[in-house]
Amino acid sequence: MYAILNDRGHQYKVREGDLLQVDQLAVKKGDAISFDQVLLIGSESGSVKVGAPTVAGATVSGVVEDHIKGEKLIAHHRVRTNSLGRRRGHRTKYTVIRIKTIAG
Repeated sequence: MYAILNDRGHQYKVREGDLLQVDQLAVKKGDAISFDQVLLIGSESGSVKVGAPTVAGATVSGVVEDHIKGEKLIAHHRVRTNSLGRRRGHRTKYTVIRIKTIAG
């Protein structure tokens, strides 16, 4: 069974047991989390439930595994006339969630 869920404007396709990496959430490691904006639920036999816009009564639940940082991204700005430049780095923070159940 798989589901497509919406989390704060991002859509993710998940299966039971998958690790999902989302933008940082304000929850502690080991806490249970539930997503109720499920857009689609499909099974291995080929049956599909499509929501309008969400599937009524469907939820995806999981457990917070970890909080991590992504790769470092470098932004470089250079002004050609002055030989002037500025370099900045950024690492996005993510929350890793293990999907336990898909109900719907």
